[in-house]
Amino acid sequence: MCDTFIPEAAAWVSSHYYDVPNETVEFCGSIAGATVLNLGCGEMLTDFGLLRHDVKKVTGLDLDNRTSDHLELVAKKLQQNGILPAADYQDRLAYRFYDGQKFPFGDGEFDFLFSWSAFEHVHNVPRVLSEIHRVLRDDGRAFIQVYPWYHTFQGSHLSDFIREPYLQLTRSHEWVRERLEEYVSAHPGSKDLILGHIYREYLSLNGYSADHFYSDLVDAGFQVTKARVISYDLDLSELPPPTKFSEAMICGTKMLLQKRIAPA
Repeated sequence: MCDTFIPEAAAWVSSHYYDVPNETVEFCGSIAGATVLNLGCGEMLTDFGLLRHDVKKVTGLDLDNRTSDHLELVAKKLQQNGILPAADYQDRLAYRFYDGQKFPFGDGEFDFLFSWSAFEHVHNVPRVLSEIHRVLRDDGRAFIQVYPWYHTFQGSHLSDFIREPYLQLTRSHEWVRERLEEYVSAHPGSKDLILGHIYREYLSLNGYSADHFYSDLVDAGFQVTKARVISYDLDLSELPPPTKFSEAMICGTKMLLQKRIAPA
């Protein structure tokens, strides 16, 4: 298992533009011609990458009210990292923001829902899953990747900065803040990243396990037609009780979902 949770900037850009879309197609099959909704799209590097797979259109959805020139800024960032965006990206990409619960779309607007490492931050998981079910067409599919789940070694998202295993299961938010401030004192250039972004991300974690998420998926009206567990060789000697073995070992998951239609 790689000890580093957050890669260097160039690797981050490359992995989100190339690797994430490629892994999605490898897992799900072709998405050519699909209208895609990317839930938790972040800065939209992956949205640009999905265009390489002949999708019709990608709409990114997230919690931030982005500026009107956001797509141009992302395109420039890609170019600065040696990547040439699709010439027609302005016609095939869109961004929408939402309140974290209600999607700003009509029923059945999308063929394919994509979400990569976002659901660990969703506050009302059942409501959001219900919205995914609503905006997908009757034959629509959803691909949801989650890494890391909360109870795992990297589940805090802070393992690059605080080396104590499973701190999210044993330590208070105040203790975590103090340790991050100590890290920033030793690495002054990291203050904005650590205290301005990463700590807020830590506070937003919903504490889900894969089992909990699977139960909510079924309740929301989905069938899991393909699933893959992401796991590694792990030292569990410092795992605090009563954490379950499956919670500690299922580091992440990939799931392909099919919308289940209620009988008329």
